[in-house]
Amino acid sequence: MPAFLRHLAVEATRLTREQRGIGRYVRNLLREFATLDASLRVTLYVAHDHDIDTARTLLHALHPGYLTRGDVRHIDHLPHSEAEVAWYPWNFITTPTTRARRVVTIHDLAPMLLLDHRWWKILKRAKYRRRYHATVQQAHGIIADSAFGRRELQQHLGVDPTRVAITLLGADDLALDEGHDDTPLRAHGVDGPYFLAVGAHDGRKNMRTLYRAMELLWMREERVRLVCCGPSISRETRDLLGRAPWLTHVGYVSDVQLATLYRGAVALVFPSRYEGFGLPAAEAMRAGTPVVCAQGSAVAEVVGPAGVLVPWHDADAFAAEMSRLVEHPLLRTTLAARGRVQASRFTWAQSAAATLRVFTQVLGDERLGGVPAPSAAMAASALTSSAPPGAASRERDILKA
Repeated sequence: MPAFLRHLAVEATRLTREQRGIGRYVRNLLREFATLDASLRVTLYVAHDHDIDTARTLLHALHPGYLTRGDVRHIDHLPHSEAEVAWYPWNFITTPTTRARRVVTIHDLAPMLLLDHRWWKILKRAKYRRRYHATVQQAHGIIADSAFGRRELQQHLGVDPTRVAITLLGADDLALDEGHDDTPLRAHGVDGPYFLAVGAHDGRKNMRTLYRAMELLWMREERVRLVCCGPSISRETRDLLGRAPWLTHVGYVSDVQLATLYRGAVALVFPSRYEGFGLPAAEAMRAGTPVVCAQGSAVAEVVGPAGVLVPWHDADAFAAEMSRLVEHPLLRTTLAARGRVQASRFTWAQSAAATLRVFTQVLGDERLGGVPAPSAAMAASALTSSAPPGAASRERDILKA
């Protein structure tokens, strides 16, 4: 007899304070869940009592159906939730349920892998490793954003890949048709061609290689600027601002401003060494912007034949490909067309439908009890993506850096 999911519990302790990143992922899926299943009840579990009204307002704004089918409760009530399935979208099962089947989305393993030899960082990585191990042991179902993510779970945590479903993320909520706002560019005096870098500046984002590539371009008299946007900057970036004439950081931007930045850029340059998906690459392709990115991790899956891939550590290779895009408008046009086709794979409706299938399969798998069991059907029927050639056996550059 097929199983029917009637009530979903969602661990939402970070939802009210995360506007982008995983918070964006959760909001988009919640909106699509209500569209795809008009009978599904959803209860969010938040960290603090003062978050309840905010989360309820957010939930109601996502879809009118949540006015009658949505609720918000404190996280202390999650263990005894009456929902059939509990979804943990922030990498970890933090408050295990006693009755509901537990499904976790693990976006990447970066917190336990990236090397930093300061003693407190070593201790922090060890803590995260324990949390990941506990999570995969407690989960009845596991979701990854990419085939790369599934391989990482197998390689580093010993997870049977048949337990992991791949649900690609969406990029179709970017406000491409909601106007033009180039205020960040005008405010910083950017009136010529520019490359764009989007996101945080922590070590794995590999901005140092991009900065070296920009220095090489300017040494060759190729005067194209680099515009960075994101909520925070690294010490290295801060030190360069004002000294490097090619560098501009415009800070946090609105969705309309971000879409404007994508559309106007020569290319998005995405040198990150480690990504579980790489949403900026999907967004840029949807906006018709070429992408130059680092080989390895999940970004190669995201860009497919539409991306320009170079070794993450090779500033000369980055500079050469960036220069080629500046000099050849026809190449930019070709890559833009390929990118739009590739980006059409990434919709939140498809992501939500695949995620709901995982919930339903976990609910209907009679083998699952206190100890999670593998489910080949779960991996087979969810959305899948092809791995880049040689990815399964690639050397872990990230661990050698």
